[in-house]
Amino acid sequence: MRSLEKRWIGGALTALALVFAVAIAVGVGYEEVARRRDRERFPQIGRPVDIGGRTLNIYCSGEGSPTVVLESDALAPGYGWLFIQREIAKVTRACWYDRAGYGWSDPGPAPHTSTMAAQDLHELLRAAGLQPPYLLVGDGFGSLNVRVYNGLYPDGVTGMVLVDPIHEEEERMGMAGRIPFHLGYPPDLVLRTVSRIGLMRLLNLGRRRALPHKGLTPGERAILSGLEREPKIRAAFLAEEGFSKSLEEVRAAGGLGSRPLIVLRSEDSAESLAGQGADETRWARLSTRGREVVVRGSDHNIQYEAPDAVVGAVRDVVAELRGKP
Repeated sequence: MRSLEKRWIGGALTALALVFAVAIAVGVGYEEVARRRDRERFPQIGRPVDIGGRTLNIYCSGEGSPTVVLESDALAPGYGWLFIQREIAKVTRACWYDRAGYGWSDPGPAPHTSTMAAQDLHELLRAAGLQPPYLLVGDGFGSLNVRVYNGLYPDGVTGMVLVDPIHEEEERMGMAGRIPFHLGYPPDLVLRTVSRIGLMRLLNLGRRRALPHKGLTPGERAILSGLEREPKIRAAFLAEEGFSKSLEEVRAAGGLGSRPLIVLRSEDSAESLAGQGADETRWARLSTRGREVVVRGSDHNIQYEAPDAVVGAVRDVVAELRGKP
C-alpha cells in the first residue's frame, strides 16, 4: 500500500513539474512575441549609447549652451519630455534620455539607486560627446537623481530646475522600498525572471495613466502610453527600490551653492505642505539663487498638465546664465 502511495505521489509531483515547465515555456514564448511586437510598434526614437556592456537611449535637439538634461519621474519614459524638449530646443540644446530599463534603454542591475542612476547619466553624457555645462531638470523622483548627480559631479552642473520635487525629509515609501535588496543578487534575479516569463506583462494588463499630455499629438500620446505600459518599466521601477536609499543619498548630496535654481510646485503640493505646517521654502534654500513657483491648477503632474511652466522656468535659468534680463 505504501509503495502505491509513493508511486502516486511521485506521479503527481512529476505531473506538476511538467505543468510548471510547460507554463514557463509558454510564458517565455508569450513574452518574446510581445517584446517583438513592442519593437515593431515603437521603433526607437533617439540613439543607443554604450555605457559599458549595456546601452542607454538619448535624444537631443537644438544647439547652444548650457545643455539641458531632462530627468523623468518614476514610471515615466524620457519620451514624455518631447513637447518640452521641442520648446527648449528653440533657445539651447535639450536632451531627454531613458534611465536603465525605461523606454529604449537596457535594464540595469537591481537595486538601481539614485547614485547608480547619476553615474549612468554621467557616463552617458561623456560617451555621447555632450560636454558640460549642464542645466539639470528633474521631475518627481528624477529630482533626487539630479541632486545626487550634482553632489557627485558639481563641476559640470550650472543650474537646476526641480519639478514637484521630493524632499529628503519625506519618507514616502513605495512597494519597491519593501523589497529586500540588501540580500544582494536574488531580488535582481527574481525581477529578471518574472519579466522574462511574462508575469510582469500579465500583472500590468489593464493599467492606464489618465494624464492630459498637453502639447503632444495624438500619435505621440499613443507612443507614450504604450511605453508607459511596457512591463520592463515596472521592473525598472522596482529595481530603483523606491525612495528609501535615494533619500539617504540625496541627504548627503548637499546644495547648489550660488548656481541658479527654480523649483516648480503643484498647487496640490503647496496646499498639502501648508496643511502640514511644513517649511515651504526648503527647496529654494538649496541655492542662494533659488526661488519657488506654485503652478496653479496642477496636481503633481506639472510636466503634462502645465508644460509651459517648465519651459518658462528653463528659459529663465538659461537667460540668467547668459546674463540676459
